[in-house]
Amino acid sequence: MKGAPLRIGRHENQIHLGESSDEGTDKYVGAITKLIPGEVVAGYLTGKSLLQSGGQGETPGIGSWIGWTLFCLAVVIGLRRWMTSDKTVAVPPQWSAVTISALSFLIWVYSFGDVFQMLGWWTKWSSGLVLIGWTLSAPLFMLGLEKVFRE
Repeated sequence: MKGAPLRIGRHENQIHLGESSDEGTDKYVGAITKLIPGEVVAGYLTGKSLLQSGGQGETPGIGSWIGWTLFCLAVVIGLRRWMTSDKTVAVPPQWSAVTISALSFLIWVYSFGDVFQMLGWWTKWSSGLVLIGWTLSAPLFMLGLEKVFRE
């Protein structure tokens, strides 16, 4: 993919192309927007509605819910890996953004309840607080991960 559209900030190989580095507030706001995998959350919700409606008298078990959640998580990782890289100018995946997006997806799923409620790991009040807290602080966690992954 040319341009790495979901990359937060620019890789050193992109700066020579005349693209400036995003700084400060713009980087934070852009990060909040790009770190929430809305396309997969939408797909997850579609699958969720199918699982909830079931078939003709069928009630999907916890295995179906775990499978659907893990499938969607794999899609988040695959898409974000692809969309934060640019092979044409040797830009590697931005693993900090991939990691935060995967965690963001899991936190969104947690906020819905679903499989986490079936496992007994969900409460209504904690799901709301975790979702709000994570959404506002995810870009800050990403700054730390950028150092870990040396991006």
